[in-house]
Amino acid sequence: MKCLRVGMAGLLSCCAVAAGAQEQGADKGVAAKQSQAYATESSPIAASVAASETELRKRLEQEPNSAEILYQLALVLRLEHKYKESLDLYTRAAGLQKPDAMELRSVAMDYVQLNDYDDAIHWLRVALGLEPTNVDVLYSLGRCLYTQSDLLKAEAAFTRVLQLQPDHLKAEENLGLTYNNENKPELAEKALRTAANWADQRRLQDEWPYIDLGSLLLDQKRTAEALPLLQKAIAINGASAIAHEKLGRALLGSGKPADAVRELEKAVELDPKNARPHFELGRAYREAGQADKARAEFEISKTLYGTHNQD
Repeated sequence: MKCLRVGMAGLLSCCAVAAGAQEQGADKGVAAKQSQAYATESSPIAASVAASETELRKRLEQEPNSAEILYQLALVLRLEHKYKESLDLYTRAAGLQKPDAMELRSVAMDYVQLNDYDDAIHWLRVALGLEPTNVDVLYSLGRCLYTQSDLLKAEAAFTRVLQLQPDHLKAEENLGLTYNNENKPELAEKALRTAANWADQRRLQDEWPYIDLGSLLLDQKRTAEALPLLQKAIAINGASAIAHEKLGRALLGSGKPADAVRELEKAVELDPKNARPHFELGRAYREAGQADKARAEFEISKTLYGTHNQD
């Protein structure tokens, strides 16, 4: 979708100048080694929206040229996963009143959900030109750059967030993930361990800091250290397929195939169309001496990987 960029172009010419060199398109790079975390977006704007879509539409009927109502409704629609309609309303609102940095960030999040990272990065850079120290914009930009494998720029964005807000847990967590993909294991572990410690101290009900650190340790064959972290992740969110999968792998690496089978069966139940849990379950069945079940899971995994490649 390019409609918003075209619709806002005239209104935002001054914004483009302010953004300077940051207006250039992001390098796509190679396909990212995706983090399962890619942490859930949060925004202070979202929490402040009290009016429902129905109420806002009624107000808009009475005041069809109200930029304020249009911006509010566009945000509500984004939160309701109506991303294209949200973008249409942001375009209308921008024709009446130039958006601020957080409104542009919301536009970018629509594009993220539509898998259009070029436009998402574009608008985040415009927003950053308006407010260079806005940590929400910087963090979202870092996440988009990370997804596009632009790791050096992602690292710079997360580092800048932490300079401005040293206790920003998600920036610390994502910085650790970035370091890991840059093959900097010591820095990655330090950052991910810091994020997990902060989550402990704040008693956050967020499984991802534990999954991310546990996954790093698991990949380094440090199974005994990974186990309690992954168990904690499941205690926080028992519906996390990735947590069950990782714990299953850890248990298999600890010589407990029967326990691994239990966790991996749960992972498959929660995420049946994901090839990876099926493959890991096949490994666990094989170690548990259940050859027929192992072959069946490997076949399912192979089929799903083929389907994924065709997509």
